[in-house]
Amino acid sequence: MTDVLFLVRESINDWIVWQKHAWLPIPLKTGLDERHLQKTIDWLMLAIENGQGGVSSHYNPISGRWMDPFPETTGYIIPTLFDYAAWSERKDYAEKAIGLTDWLIQAQLDNGACMQGNYVRKKGKTAPIIFNTGQNILGFLRTFRETREQVYLDAANKAGKFLVDHTDDKGIWNQYLHHKIPHTYNSRTSWALLQLYEATGTEAYQDIARANLDWVVQQQQVNGWFNHCNFKPDEHPNTHGIAYTTRGLLESYVLTNEKKYLDSALLTAHKMHRIYEIRKKLLTFWDAKWKNHGKFRKTSKGPYYCLTGNIQFSIIWMKLFLLINDPTYASSAFKMLDTIKHFQHTDHSHPAVNGGIKGSFPIYGRYSIGKFPNWAAKFFADALLLKIGLMDQLSREPADEQQRKHNYSNENYHTTSVSQG
Repeated sequence: MTDVLFLVRESINDWIVWQKHAWLPIPLKTGLDERHLQKTIDWLMLAIENGQGGVSSHYNPISGRWMDPFPETTGYIIPTLFDYAAWSERKDYAEKAIGLTDWLIQAQLDNGACMQGNYVRKKGKTAPIIFNTGQNILGFLRTFRETREQVYLDAANKAGKFLVDHTDDKGIWNQYLHHKIPHTYNSRTSWALLQLYEATGTEAYQDIARANLDWVVQQQQVNGWFNHCNFKPDEHPNTHGIAYTTRGLLESYVLTNEKKYLDSALLTAHKMHRIYEIRKKLLTFWDAKWKNHGKFRKTSKGPYYCLTGNIQFSIIWMKLFLLINDPTYASSAFKMLDTIKHFQHTDHSHPAVNGGIKGSFPIYGRYSIGKFPNWAAKFFADALLLKIGLMDQLSREPADEQQRKHNYSNENYHTTSVSQG
């Protein structure tokens, strides 16, 4: 079967499944969480095998090729592999994570930053990006925590210095940004800097992180929608970017105990939770009144899911359950994950498809159209690990908020947080 033929067949099949899912009350058929997790990890390992040292950014059925390694997402895939290694008690996955970190150091620009886009061997030909650099710090710090080898903390410090040195007089990032526009989803970059502050005690990391988080909070409207949450100019924010922003705020609250970050995250997470429970779905692009749209402002509505963003919100809802003990968040997260499991192939003969997660569902949706991106699989593995850990702990649920907050950051819940230990 050729890859183009696969894409045609998959598009037709997805359209049929979409119609059933959208209009008919047909029960979803899914397997065990552990089976879907294993298939997802197997797919990620294949992306690593085809990643020339890093993780291939995605598999493209149109070209039939695995794309070049992607330093940005390689950075935050590293903690996922460590988490899976701990859960599965398989040291080889931890060794693979260390190998990716060594490659990431080699790919790091001389100024400490992470490059834009896929890996370019001639580093002078690519621009540094603030967001990508923050995601690399997440990987460097996790490997430092696991190995205690100074080289990884040095790489994180080098990246952190770049982030501190490239702000305006208010400490805000206004250069080296995707498409040269500000982004609230750099809350994830602040999260990384706060982890680096915890690891080093360098006050500048905390100061810059808080300055940018405060700016993010200022961009939020009373209904939870964020200005400057879009990836590209003249584009509405999508579920992926909104989830990035919300997660960064939520994790930053855990590290700082700054209530305004939690309040901001809760406002958006609750809005998306309410929409999901009423409409039974989360589509992709959103305007300031939380109405769905296509990719650009002049286009019609886009009836498809950004699977990455939906998975990310399942993680956010589970983490909120751990923090505030509201079971409705866990219930919605589990339903969302069942939907994603239904859309994942686990017995497909095509090795580059089996276990992967599409950018969009249906596959012809306009987010990462026709592709299987590595970040979708990464977040799905994170979500399943979190759910499995959460289910294991529910029978021993702590009664007080302080203990729940401790468990939130504990690696037994398979989060990507780095704490001192």
